[in-house]
Amino acid sequence: MEITLEKKNDCEATLSAVATADEVQEMRKKLLTRYGQGVRVAGFRPGKAPANVLLKRYGKEIEESVKEQVADEAQRKVFEEDKDLRVLNFSEMEVQEAEGGAYEVHSELTLLPAFDLPEYEGIEVTQKSTDVSDEEVQEALQKYAESSATREPVERAATAEDTVVMDFKTSVEGKPTAEYCGKPVGFMEGRENYRFSLTDSFVPGLSAGLVGAAPGEHRDITAKLSDTFPIAELQGKEMQFACDVKQVLERRVPEITAELFEAVMPGKSLDDVRAETRKNIKAAKEHMNETSKADQITNKLADQLDFPLPDSLVDRETESALQRKVYAAMQAGNFEASKNPDSMREEARKEAARSLRVYFALQEIAVKENISVSDYELMAEVTRMAQRDRESNIKAYIRKLQKQGRIMGIRLSLLTSKVMELLAKKAKVTEAGESTEA
Repeated sequence: MEITLEKKNDCEATLSAVATADEVQEMRKKLLTRYGQGVRVAGFRPGKAPANVLLKRYGKEIEESVKEQVADEAQRKVFEEDKDLRVLNFSEMEVQEAEGGAYEVHSELTLLPAFDLPEYEGIEVTQKSTDVSDEEVQEALQKYAESSATREPVERAATAEDTVVMDFKTSVEGKPTAEYCGKPVGFMEGRENYRFSLTDSFVPGLSAGLVGAAPGEHRDITAKLSDTFPIAELQGKEMQFACDVKQVLERRVPEITAELFEAVMPGKSLDDVRAETRKNIKAAKEHMNETSKADQITNKLADQLDFPLPDSLVDRETESALQRKVYAAMQAGNFEASKNPDSMREEARKEAARSLRVYFALQEIAVKENISVSDYELMAEVTRMAQRDRESNIKAYIRKLQKQGRIMGIRLSLLTSKVMELLAKKAKVTEAGESTEA
C-alpha cells in the first residue's frame, strides 16, 4: 500500500493511501476463506462452499470488512513510515473503489503540535484533611433525618415554616387570570387542595400573606409579579389570590435512631450507623481531594503552556465548553449570563484552548515516561462503552467506532488518565493550612 501524508501545518495533515487491486484481492481471498470455514451453506460440506456462492450470499458484508481492513492498514502504515508522528485524531476514514479494483483512502489528521514541555514532576498542590469529626457525623445523620421529615396537620395558625393545603383562584384587574391572558395559564389560574409551602418565593408576597392563617380561614392576597415572570402577559402585574385554607401542616423531623436507618442499613445499631457514616464521609473527602489535586495539576500545567492550535479543533471544543457553561448557568439560576452570548463564547473558547494544550502536554509526557495503553485495556474500555450505549453486538460496535475514526481517541483518553495518575503520585502535596509535606 502506498501512502501520502501532506502536512498543512504543525497540527493538521491529510492522509491519502492506495491499496492496489492485487492487495485488495488478497484481503478478499483471506476473508472468503475465513467465511467459508465459519459458516454453513446448504448443499455444501463445512468449508467447501465455492467463492462465488459465498460472495453471492455474503458479498456486501465481506466488502465492508475489506474496506475496514484497508482503512486499518492505512493507519498502521502512517505510523510505520513516521515513527515520530503523533496523531491526536483521524477523521472518518473515507474508502472508495478506484479504477481497476484498487481502493483509495482519505482522512484528515489532527497532529500533536511541537512545543516545550514544562516541568511536570513535583507540581505543588494542596489538599484538605480527611479527618472526620463527631460533629460532621452528627450533621450527616441530621440531614438524613430531615430528608425523612413528614408534614402533619395541626390546629393552629400557619408559621413561615409550615405548608398549607388550600383552594385558591386568581384574577388580574378584576378578571379571571385565564380570561385576562387570553389563554390557559395552568397553575396560575388556581387549584383545589393545593399544598403550598410558605418557604416558597415563586410568587413574592403570597407566602407572607398566608402566615398567620388558620384552617377554615379565607384570605384575599395581592401579590406583584416580577418583570421577568415566565408568563409574559403577567410580567409586572398585580395578581389577586382568593385563598381558602383547609389545613396547616407542620414539618416534623424524626429522631435519630437505628430504626430510622433500617431501610438503608438493615440490622445495624446506631453505633454501626455512625461508624459507616464516618467511613463514607472520609471516602467522600478523599475523592474530593483527588479531584482537586487533578484540577490543580491541570491548571498549573495550563498556565505554563502557550502554543498555536488548529482553529477547527478549537471551534469544535468551544461548542462543547459553551454547552457546559450554559447548562451550569441554568442550574445555578443565572439567566443573566445567557444575555451576553458573545462574552460567554469567548470565555468558552479560552477554556477550550487551555484544555486542549493540557491534553497535548499529557500526550507528550506519556511518550517521555513510556506510558502506553494495552490492547486489553482498550478492549475493556470499548466493552464498557458498548454496555453504556446498550450495544449487544461488540464486533459491530467496534466496526462502527473504527469507521468513525474513534478508536485512536479512546486509546488516547485512557492514556491521559494514566498520565494524570502519574502526575498525582509525583506531586508535592501539602495539607491546607500547614507547611509540612504530606
